Order: sequence, then structure tokens, then C-alpha cells
Amino acid sequence: MAGEEAQDTGREGLQRAKQWLELSTRVRYSWSHEDRVLGDLLHFRWPHGTTRFSFDLGGKFQGAPLDDQSFLAEVKKYRNESDLPIHFRDFLAKCYVALGGTHPERCDNFLWISWSPFQARSWDQHATTDSVRKAVIHEANRQRVLGVDSESDALAKLDAELMSRVARQIWLITLCDQQEQLVLSESHYHEVATMIAKERGFRS
Repeated sequence: MAGEEAQDTGREGLQRAKQWLELSTRVRYSWSHEDRVLGDLLHFRWPHGTTRFSFDLGGKFQGAPLDDQSFLAEVKKYRNESDLPIHFRDFLAKCYVALGGTHPERCDNFLWISWSPFQARSWDQHATTDSVRKAVIHEANRQRVLGVDSESDALAKLDAELMSRVARQIWLITLCDQQEQLVLSESHYHEVATMIAKERGFRS
């Protein structure tokens, strides 16, 4: 896929994922990395690198049992598996860094949103402590996350509790064009959103 086409597809996927989440009525508010003000809340720094990384979306849920919990999301609008395994590996490393950093309040849930599954035979193993471990100690990540070059040194520096917490907070969401239509219409959404706002006002 050409660079310009990939950029357009990425922007389209970002907006469609954001709309799908909001029309679920379970998102109080959300923002993307393209937002001029709140977008900076999605940026984090590699502990042992000179660069930063960002998630695509962030926001807050509403309604039990997720009320007021935060989320960070990575969005991939792909037609097929392609290099999704590589992106997911880096996503897990980013989650490990974000949750273990200075702003864990932004990291209650990590959403992986794509339009294609990947490595389906091991799908049930993607959101596990072992997958997080493999992602963090991978040669592409161990230096910028843990500051070491060898796998043995990386293993010695891993935080077992942090890996477990990351694994528990991963969501795997696979959308398709038809599924995106199975949400409230915008007019019905506004009616429900008004009802939710009034209910919250009564409780406060």
C-alpha cells in the first residue's frame, strides 16, 4: 500500500473507530492523537529512548461496570493480516510502558481495534502475560523499554505484576463494515445521550 493511501486509510479507520465507540453510548468522551489540545494526553516516552510514541485514541467510559474508567486505543484499518503481528507486538510494549509510567490513570483499558484478525490459531493467547513478556523482551523493544541489549538481561528486569496487569486490561476488537452499521442511528444516539446526561445530573 502506497504511503499516501495508507495514511488516508489510517485516518479513515481512526474516525470510524471513534464514531463506533461513541455510538455505543458507553463512551462519555473521546479524543484522537490528531486533536490539538487533548491529543498530547496520548503521548508517552520510551523509558530508554529519545523518541515518544502515541496511541490513536483515548477517552473515558460511562455506565457500569466501566463508569469513569479510561482507555487508550490503537486502530488498524487493514484488509488482511499483513504486518499486524508486528504492530500488535509493539502495541503490547507501549501498553507496558504506559501503565508502568507516570500516568497510570490514563491506562485502565487498552483497546486494539482492527478490521482484520491475525494469527487466528493463537488468538486466545494474544492478551496473555506471555505475549506481553515476548513483546517487551523482543529485540525491537528491549533496548527502548528496558535499556538492555541481551534477552537474558531483559528477562531479569521484567516486572511480573506489571505484565499481568497489562494482559488483564487488553481488549481485542475486530470490526467489519457491516458491524459498524449495528449501532444506534445518530438521531437515536442523541436521544439516548440526553437521557444519560439527565440521569447523571439526578445522581450528582
